[in-house]
Amino acid sequence: MLFLIIFTLLNNVFALVTLTIDEKFQESETIFQLLQSQYQVFQSIQNTTFFFQPYQIDQDKHITVELIFGFPQDGDVNLEFSITKNKYDNTSSQNDVFYDLNGKYLFKSYQMIQINPFTFDKNDKFYIDINIRDTNFTDYQYLLKITKTQNKLCPNYCGNSQSGLCNTETGICSCSSQFVDLDCSKQAQPLSLKEPLQNIMIEKKEYFYFERDLLNTNITLSLGLMNSQYLGSKVQAYVMYENFELGVPCDQFFNNYISFHNKSSQSEQIDLTPLIYDQNNQRFQRLLITVTTESPVLIYLSVSITSSDSNFDIDSSLIIVYVLVSIAIILLLTWIIVIVIRYRKSSRIHDEVNTVSHPPNNNNRINQSSLVINIIDQYMPKLKYSEILEFPEFQELEIQETCSVCLQEYQKQTLCRFTPCHHIFHFNCLEQWIIKHENCPLCRTALDQKSLKELLNQNILDTFKKNQQQNKKKQHNVVIQSQLFSNAHTRLRMIANNSIDNH
Repeated sequence: MLFLIIFTLLNNVFALVTLTIDEKFQESETIFQLLQSQYQVFQSIQNTTFFFQPYQIDQDKHITVELIFGFPQDGDVNLEFSITKNKYDNTSSQNDVFYDLNGKYLFKSYQMIQINPFTFDKNDKFYIDINIRDTNFTDYQYLLKITKTQNKLCPNYCGNSQSGLCNTETGICSCSSQFVDLDCSKQAQPLSLKEPLQNIMIEKKEYFYFERDLLNTNITLSLGLMNSQYLGSKVQAYVMYENFELGVPCDQFFNNYISFHNKSSQSEQIDLTPLIYDQNNQRFQRLLITVTTESPVLIYLSVSITSSDSNFDIDSSLIIVYVLVSIAIILLLTWIIVIVIRYRKSSRIHDEVNTVSHPPNNNNRINQSSLVINIIDQYMPKLKYSEILEFPEFQELEIQETCSVCLQEYQKQTLCRFTPCHHIFHFNCLEQWIIKHENCPLCRTALDQKSLKELLNQNILDTFKKNQQQNKKKQHNVVIQSQLFSNAHTRLRMIANNSIDNH
């Protein structure tokens, strides 16, 4: 008895149930309930409907329904495959109807519909409608599979490892080069900006694709006949942005369209910005192209950068060179501007000095200049630059290496003057400056006769106080040293007396 139960279970699991959908089945007006995971179906009538009901434990799973056709072949399957939730309960909405549009409009021998988890419960029923749309083939043969999985299934498992790989998190096929469509089932030729495709034979339908990069945002797609005798061949091209929902372009789904209209060539400008970068596939979405014809033709197909986008088609090494040259030019201009500013400042100061040096022939002005120079000689005498730097006042200050009036560097033997505010200038530069301005060129301290006298007295007083403090410190050090010497001498005498008493 136990063996019979086990045999029955295995038969239900692995046995392939065959269904014949013919006029007799249609006359019964029954809707067949699908209880197994797969069925071999022979359908000879135009329309048929099945239904299945998920279990409660299936609510967190993806339910995938697949149709794999044995007859007719790919490209000749002309039917509409749909699933409707609760079709006859008057509760279904437009969102409860699912289609495989990719399979429908490409006449594919593999079609798939996937229902997401947590969108149904145990009381829902899903009705599968398969409606044949032509009369060329009277008998359709297909495998109907119902699969329940935790992860998403990719369409047709992406073919094989050579055509594409499946991402089970997204249910999207990552098609390798030479393959396109949702299930990577269509062989396609890549288009390049460098070389156009020529002498391409189109028997009925061929597929191409272009993969953008970061720089290119606009291209011109050109399609032409290799021989003018094919003008009446009705060659058409459908162009679409890859979206992983509709597959390759066709007469129902396309973004751009090219037709000849009695011309041997046509071009179309295409914006590539809708092709976004896909993180799962690690590439930009592709531009997909389908070329169709009613009779065999030879064509050429090329892609070029449009004029508005040509400035972006630059070699990266040239970009680096342009950037470096631009930086060098900016630095050179900055240096020139600094030199010009310094030159203008120096010229302005020299003009002021020359103006003072060559006053009008006025006796009062001459007398005043002589008086000022006498005052300068009295309070700020001429000294060599090296001698000035040895003064104590300048030991703790930052060394001035250039004259702030003429902007020339000092030499050791250059005659200079230093102000009571501790600034150094060429002797003649300071003379001409004070004649006109009567202040320090650097800190603007007043340098008239009264101010010079006060500054000099203040400097003398500061020096006296500083010396007095140094003398006090020296006297204090002498007292301390004397005490130390006296203490040491007393200790030596005590040591000597102790030595005598011991003997």
